[in-house]
Amino acid sequence: MPTEGHRLVRTLGAITTGFLFLFALVQPSSIAATHIAYTGAALAWLARLAVVRRRGLHSGPLDLPILIYLVLSAVSAMLSPLPVSSWEGMRKVALVCVVLVVSQNVISIARAKQLIHVLLVSGLATVAWSLWLYAGGVGLHVIQPAPGPAWDRAGLRKDDVILRVDGRRLTAPQQFLAHLRAKPSAEPLQLGVVRAGGIEVRRNVVPVVVPPGEWSPAASLDQLGMSIETARPARAFGFYSHYVTYSMVLALLASLVFGLWLSVPRRFSANGLILAAAFLLFTLALGMTLTRAAWLALALGCAVQVWFRFRHWVVRLLLPAALILVVLGTSAAMYRWRGTGLVDLSDPGTDYRILMWTDGLRLIGEHPWFGVGMNSVRDAWWRFDLAAYRKYPLRSHFHSTPIQIAVELGIPALLSWIAFMATYWMMLVRLVARAREQRDSQAYGLALGILGGTSGFLASSLVHYDFGDSVVVFLFWFLAGIALAVRQHLARQPAS
Repeated sequence: MPTEGHRLVRTLGAITTGFLFLFALVQPSSIAATHIAYTGAALAWLARLAVVRRRGLHSGPLDLPILIYLVLSAVSAMLSPLPVSSWEGMRKVALVCVVLVVSQNVISIARAKQLIHVLLVSGLATVAWSLWLYAGGVGLHVIQPAPGPAWDRAGLRKDDVILRVDGRRLTAPQQFLAHLRAKPSAEPLQLGVVRAGGIEVRRNVVPVVVPPGEWSPAASLDQLGMSIETARPARAFGFYSHYVTYSMVLALLASLVFGLWLSVPRRFSANGLILAAAFLLFTLALGMTLTRAAWLALALGCAVQVWFRFRHWVVRLLLPAALILVVLGTSAAMYRWRGTGLVDLSDPGTDYRILMWTDGLRLIGEHPWFGVGMNSVRDAWWRFDLAAYRKYPLRSHFHSTPIQIAVELGIPALLSWIAFMATYWMMLVRLVARAREQRDSQAYGLALGILGGTSGFLASSLVHYDFGDSVVVFLFWFLAGIALAVRQHLARQPAS
């Protein structure tokens, strides 16, 4: 190949690697930036493939399962009664190609660790932001507006959160009083309000305007006409707009750190203590999300790692008891902070899930082969007579990945997905064993952490549609690509 060709290949490889580092940096904080980084890496890699004509590609155990799953999903989309909606859904299915982009371009265990380090540091930045929001506040909590005054007439209600005041974020009552004193009385007061029970993010803001002449400066809180205090997030959400999304990202990252910590030869060395501190910080932020499925996913992921790390029968005997204690503790915590148990049929969220699962099984029986099509329920929900939609004013998914896949894509696609996940999980188990046999602590820690995170994620997918959340799926497939890269690294090493 000419020198210019070699230079072009190296340049495209460097661009791909740069976008992968950008992906790791922005994934825990921005879905838009993650999409941009992935697209850039994929395009640069494809351009490089066009130059080298597929030289350097290596096959893996997930190639065929990925292909079968993509083909069956595409067939379902073609046969859907709403093909436009279903082909839109294919974009989410096609994110599985992240696995190929990452695994084909992470060329060494050192590069894999660099990417993971960037990912974890970026994840810790979101933890710091979550703690700051709780300490400093997100806005002003309306404890009670007095009946009659301007605030009540403008539409402020008990437990609303004032997120913006004339475009500014004010987090202390005295800041609000100072703003009123400095503002010209001839101007309206523009409030951005999140209604009671909403997530305190900008996309949930509704405008509330207090006309000029209706409001007036107040010398003290007693003269304000309503009781307010600093508003803190009810549940941590990081830089995302939903706490469930953030919780699953944290569960994957915490599981990964736990595996790295278990692989450290001296777990109370400086490196071990840093990893332990990172695990505690991720776990703290995860606790602040108050998301029971993610809590249990992390507990299960850590238990799986301990099972494979320690072979002593006493440890393995105690693990089920430890998991039972975690379940009981989670249930008690849910009662304490959310007023509901781990499984509570009186909880609207649980009731909604059961209704959706029941109707999901009905739709699977009515459309077993190719499903109803992706996004068909979302865009034409009235066709399917869903009890949850009649009972609640919420148009959502089926809250279970297997049920969602079977409803939208059919039973064959579900079976292909199950085979895909089983193949991937068994690959991780063999990867852990291979890394241990070869005494490669770096590969062992990565393999162990990814195995634990994957185990917890798949378990939570039974009661959450985790594979429908692009933010979490990006991270899941990224870690799968890292696992394949680690597998390639071990395959090049001589057996012990």
